[in-house]
Amino acid sequence: MIDAWDLPPEKVGWGIVGVAVFALVIVALYSLLGGVVLGLFLYYATRPAYQWLDEYVDHPDANAAVTLLLVGAPILLVAGYATVVAVGELDRFVGQAGLEQFRTALRPYVDVAELTSPQTILSRLDGRLTQISGFLNAVLVWSLRIFVAFTVAFYLLRDDKKIAQWARRSFHGEYGVVSFLEGVDDDLTTIYTGNLITIGATGLIAVLVYYGLSLIAPSGIGVPFPVLLGLVTGVATLIPAVGMKLVYVPYTAYLAWQSVTGGGALWFPAVFFVVTLLAVDSFPDIVVRSYVSKGEINMGLIMLGYVLGAYAFGWYGVFLAPVVLVVFLHFAHRVFPNLLDRADVPLVTDDGRR
Repeated sequence: MIDAWDLPPEKVGWGIVGVAVFALVIVALYSLLGGVVLGLFLYYATRPAYQWLDEYVDHPDANAAVTLLLVGAPILLVAGYATVVAVGELDRFVGQAGLEQFRTALRPYVDVAELTSPQTILSRLDGRLTQISGFLNAVLVWSLRIFVAFTVAFYLLRDDKKIAQWARRSFHGEYGVVSFLEGVDDDLTTIYTGNLITIGATGLIAVLVYYGLSLIAPSGIGVPFPVLLGLVTGVATLIPAVGMKLVYVPYTAYLAWQSVTGGGALWFPAVFFVVTLLAVDSFPDIVVRSYVSKGEINMGLIMLGYVLGAYAFGWYGVFLAPVVLVVFLHFAHRVFPNLLDRADVPLVTDDGRR
């Protein structure tokens, strides 16, 4: 390890300059932190597609652009559309269930009327310059966030190998640091590329299945909020052991209760349960999760991280939380015991070098 007290004065001076520059970069990026972490998610989510394309086409710039346009952009469009529709369904559900207090609790985080009623937006814009200014400002802010996200993802896709080589050269001999960074990268790949894609794929399949089931449902029974139920089902895949069964099993019981009390047939609850079990629960778990998910991160911690991240940071907390969680876990597992000189296992790289 380098003894800070033995550093030459010129290195100390350059170190101070480096810290100052780094601080300025952090301050500059802080206002667009949401776009940066969204770009980090796009990078990990699209990296497998970029790596596959890079094997056949030797043009990094074109590969990164094509990957983001054909894979990254559809991911964001589907996620954004599903979120807006789900918010609308949540608002209708809260209104129909008489849970107005929950609608009030949601307003500090999202104005459901603004998201779900274009007529409301237009009526507020009509003749109100301040409302027009606010609307245009929101469009500008989100356009800037998306631009930052795609820019970050583009350069990470194109230059990630160069960044990795720079890190290994910079920390040459400090194999513990290299091992720490490689472990963080592996686990972020697990969470971003694995778990979030599993949630998205499962949610999309669930939405399509629930839409289809609502078309064949008998009168007075069905799935009135397919997008909301589908997204909740996707998120529930993170719950250890039981997973999405916490969503569709009670909903099946609710459908059965509706059928019995309403004098309807019980075939629809049975069909709902079987189709959900096979198409939504089993298929994604066997095909999607086995393909994209790996690693040993506790799923309960991941889910807690998503919830706390969204609560603490807002919408981008869903993407920032994995970074905070992974860095914390690796620091606690690899670094903290060594700081106390109580490490059971020394910090090593994958090839076993100390």
